[in-house]
Amino acid sequence: MDGKTRPPRTTDPSQVAEATDPSQVAEDTRIAEEVARTLAASGRFAAGRVEVSTSEGIVKLRGWVGSHYQKQVAQVAASTVTGPRRLVNGVEVG
Repeated sequence: MDGKTRPPRTTDPSQVAEATDPSQVAEDTRIAEEVARTLAASGRFAAGRVEVSTSEGIVKLRGWVGSHYQKQVAQVAASTVTGPRRLVNGVEVG
C-alpha cells in the first residue's frame, strides 16, 4: 500500500440492492456513496480496508481495521448519514 487515504469501496451500483424497484436501487446507491465519502473524510482508514454495501436501506460495513477504536469510528461515521434503516458493522479488528 502507498499509505494514502482513499475512499472506501462501494458495491457496483447494479449490485447495490436486491430490490427490483429502481427508486430503491437509486436510494441504496446514494446511501452507499455517502457513507463511503463520510468514512473517507474521517481520514482514519487505509485504502480498501472498509467496504460499504447497501441493500434495501440496510448498510453493511465489511473489512479490516487495526483497532476497536477504528471500528467504532466507522460505525459512528456511517450512522451520521441520512437514509439507512439499519447499520450492520461487520468490520473486523486485526
